[in-house]
Amino acid sequence: MSRLSLSFASKEESLSVRRFSVREQISSLFEVSILAVSEIEDLDLDSLVGKAAAFKAESAVLHSAVPARVWAGLCAQMEQVQVEPTGLSTYRLRIVPLLFRATLRRNSRIFQHMTIPEIVLQVLEEWEIEPEVALGAKYPAHEYRVQYGETDYAFICRLLEEAGISFYFSHRADGGRMGAELTRLVLSDAPERREPRPGAPIAYVDNPNQSSGREYVSELVVSHEVRPGHVTLRDFDFRMRPDYQLFAEARDGLEDELRYEQYHYVPGAFVVEPGKGGDTPVADDRGVARVDIKEAEALAARSLEGERGGRRSVRYRTNALDLCPGVVLSLGGHPRKELAPDQALLVVASTFEGDHSGEWTMTGEAVFAQQPYRPARRTPKPRVVGVQSAIVVGPPGEEIHTDEFGRVRAQFHWDREGRFSDASSCWIRVSQGWAGSRYGLMAIPRVGQEVLVDFFDGDPDRPVIVGRVFNSTTRVPYTLPAEKTKSGWKSDSSPGSGGFNELSFDDAAGRELIHVQAQRDYTEVIKRDQRSTVLSNRSASVTGADAVTVGGSQSVNVVESQSHTIGEQQINQIGEGRTSIVGTSDAVDAGDSQSVTVGDGVGYTINKDKTVQITNGVASIKITPEGIFIDAQGKLEISAGGLLKLSGAEVQIDGGPNVLINTTSAKAPAVTTIGKARAPSAP
Repeated sequence: MSRLSLSFASKEESLSVRRFSVREQISSLFEVSILAVSEIEDLDLDSLVGKAAAFKAESAVLHSAVPARVWAGLCAQMEQVQVEPTGLSTYRLRIVPLLFRATLRRNSRIFQHMTIPEIVLQVLEEWEIEPEVALGAKYPAHEYRVQYGETDYAFICRLLEEAGISFYFSHRADGGRMGAELTRLVLSDAPERREPRPGAPIAYVDNPNQSSGREYVSELVVSHEVRPGHVTLRDFDFRMRPDYQLFAEARDGLEDELRYEQYHYVPGAFVVEPGKGGDTPVADDRGVARVDIKEAEALAARSLEGERGGRRSVRYRTNALDLCPGVVLSLGGHPRKELAPDQALLVVASTFEGDHSGEWTMTGEAVFAQQPYRPARRTPKPRVVGVQSAIVVGPPGEEIHTDEFGRVRAQFHWDREGRFSDASSCWIRVSQGWAGSRYGLMAIPRVGQEVLVDFFDGDPDRPVIVGRVFNSTTRVPYTLPAEKTKSGWKSDSSPGSGGFNELSFDDAAGRELIHVQAQRDYTEVIKRDQRSTVLSNRSASVTGADAVTVGGSQSVNVVESQSHTIGEQQINQIGEGRTSIVGTSDAVDAGDSQSVTVGDGVGYTINKDKTVQITNGVASIKITPEGIFIDAQGKLEISAGGLLKLSGAEVQIDGGPNVLINTTSAKAPAVTTIGKARAPSAP
């Protein structure tokens, strides 16, 4: 006859177990349901619920490898179900492991640059749970893992399933003590390789009555079922060529099972952190996140092992109290070869039921330990529905924080642990209006700006910025609603100086306007033709210097008048000829003088002292208020087709030895020679 007992942190001792049921499964929480009676009809339930509690069962088997087991944890629920007239009360209670508390807290937070075991151990430490860690594999760090709106328990289950790590509870009895320390959480990535239970293989018997006083297994059912034999995973990494195929496969099983492929596209699944960072100035500042095909293949293999975990299994009934999940055993006496004593089995589930009379049954399920056991990936990953708002963050004093891919970091509003620093998130890609190879649109979100974040396939681990919005801190660039017809692009000089560049459009009917401002320099490059049509007026104002260089010809056509106002000097340099055609009059008004030079010393000068001088470098004509002076320096010839008249108050002709006057119609001699001292002849 087995002996059953309860213990509580409150030292309550009035409860006597009448009926119990214990359900256990690998990678799940155990649950102990108990029906107990007490002579106290008004038991203080709050002193028991949520507090430490334990259930102990002692085996009635004479030669038992484990004479007693304890399930220690906390009392999750207690209810009074019946009160008899005598005052005897019946209570129903439920005992669960301490890890159950993790199902009651829901959280959203970010873990960066950590391995999955490190994340799980950190969460368990928050619950003051120190598990036994039996991990043989090496686990890479991950750039970014998010617990998003899920309980701590669901989060660690999901991560453990991804990493192929199982958990179970080890139970023991120790000198009558029944504390929670007697039930310990175990993390294992190879539970099938655990040390087998001590003693000889458990005997298989067809008739339990033939094995009185000894442990046995009976009513054994061997099950084989078809399972998928092929897992294919696919990923995409923006660092690689878009057409680069990222696949990872795992195959196992019978030939027919290879056709049952499980194909999954899992964005980011192949990316791990093989290094600590620092290889590039920005993108890898905290961790080197890269595609690792070997890790991807290991992930595919773990997924397939999880799919095939129950392909071959056995179900049984036993009286061995220690056959709980995580125990490795072998059988003796079964006729099937696959159940020979040298073939190990891993217990994955058990049910233990009984009452105070000593009648109890224990059933279980085990899988063959020749194949690696991995937990099935049954915990769903939360999905983000719709876009979210976040604030761009960066190091102190930095207005624009980005990497070579144009990514930024952001603080999510649901992240209570973030400190609005450059450690608040991973680098997040930014959707731009156009993204080509070395061309496209570029506007990097700046620190403090609010952005809209979506998630690839709804995965909280894969954010992408898809938009930006104004708020009360980062306000709209124009006064609204007064300037509601205005749209445009207005930037802000960085670091903050109050300056800006702007391209704006005002669509108000009747005063439409395109406005361009360059805070400093403005460069325009046109690689071929430029055409500009102004249907009304155009004005240009240059405060400093203005230089125009025309490589070919230039034509200016002014239909009406043209005016040039030059404050100081104007210099026109013409390499070859110049032609001016004036339809009516041409007026030049020079304040001081005007000078025209053609070639070497040839030209004319007009001064404001009423002097005009024309010279060709040798001869000259000078006009002054006193007279006209012609200096030929050589021959001077005056020819008139009609009358040539010289008149003056006095006419003086000075020549050399001879002065010749030649006429073709005079009656006097045709040539008159006037000597140096000769008086003029009479007519």
